[in-house]
Order: sequence, then structure tokens, then C-alpha cells
Amino acid sequence: MNHVPEAGWAAYLADEIPEALKIEYENHLYSCDKCLSAYMEAMEKEETSLEIEGFDIAGPVMDSISRLKGGSVEEAKLHRKEKSLRTITRHYLIAAGFTILLMAGGVFQSLTEYVDSVESSSDKKTQSLTDGLIDKTFNWMDTIEKKNKEGFRNE
Repeated sequence: MNHVPEAGWAAYLADEIPEALKIEYENHLYSCDKCLSAYMEAMEKEETSLEIEGFDIAGPVMDSISRLKGGSVEEAKLHRKEKSLRTITRHYLIAAGFTILLMAGGVFQSLTEYVDSVESSSDKKTQSLTDGLIDKTFNWMDTIEKKNKEGFRNE
């Protein structure tokens, strides 16, 4: 079988081809990476076109599930909304509670003190390696010079 064009995959996804051709396309997908990537691209395009057109794919499914359970669609939507609001409120209250506990425990104060101490230690002038070597060299030369002067005095 030759490669399936992108239009063929779009027709496959829209269920516009005969069943025998569908089976042939599906079998071809198992052996052809190029057609698999074309199929995935066609799926993505169809998905984005549905999103652009405003279709809610999950909504009808959830509605039919709620009908099967015996409740009305409006009741199920209201229940989901209330549950979502309760969850958001619960998370907010937990976060606020932890913030108050941390503030009362002085965690934020100790963090600011730590940051201040780190900043003050980084403000101290550190001597570069070159400056240190020059200072040591001059000190060494001074000690040699002192020894020479003391040696001349002792003679």
C-alpha cells in the first residue's frame, strides 16, 4: 500500500470512508512511521479546529453520564461547580493558615536576617589573588632586607 495522504487521514477521522478502507488504513499505521506522523498531525488539526469552533467534547459525555446516573444535567453542573468552589476555598484557607503560622513562628523574620547577613558578608572587600601575592612578595623582600641589615651590623 502507498502512503495515505493527509486528506485521507482527515476523512478517516471524520468517519467518511468505508469500513474496509478503515481497516486497511489501520493496518498500514502499524508498519509506516510516516503515515503515523501524518495521522497524528491530522488528529491535532481536527482537535484544534473543534476547539476553535467552540465544541465542548467532554460536556456531552458528562451530560450523558449524569443522565445514566438518574440526575439532571443542571444538577450535575451545579454540583461540580459547588465542589470546585469548596476545593478552591479549602486550598486558600490552608495557604492562609500556613502563612499565619510561619509569620507567628518568625520564619520570615529569620529568613530576612539570614539574607541580610549574606549580603553584609558579600559586601566585605575580599583581597584578590594577585594583590595577596604582591603583598606576600613585598613582605618576604622586607624580611630579607632586614636580615641583610642585621647581618651587616653584626659584622
